[in-house]
Amino acid sequence: MCTYGTSTEKAERRRIRSSFPKYKIIDPGEYKGNIEKQIKGMQYCFELIDNCDQLVFSRLLKEITAGVGLEIKYALSKNIQVYELVGKRVKTIKKPMRHLSRLESIRLFRVWRRMNGS
Repeated sequence: MCTYGTSTEKAERRRIRSSFPKYKIIDPGEYKGNIEKQIKGMQYCFELIDNCDQLVFSRLLKEITAGVGLEIKYALSKNIQVYELVGKRVKTIKKPMRHLSRLESIRLFRVWRRMNGS
């Protein structure tokens, strides 16, 4: 979430577009101010995933944050293909991955923001 609207996010969107040119990107960051998302939280994200053919994610400072970890698990449970952006390549993910807790994620967001001057 802390990368929403940043140059990091823009660069990742370009990489996703070039790796998957035939797909439309559904970016949860575009729903940031959405009232329904604010009320439903992760359930809203799961509903977005239900309308997707694949999920593409990246790590934050080498970690998988809580929400992303739950989205990976959910997508895999629905037989939706999951990919991780790793450097210049895209890696296929076949099983849920260890991820941070919500509290650990919040702490990591703070570290990232300090490192990026936001």
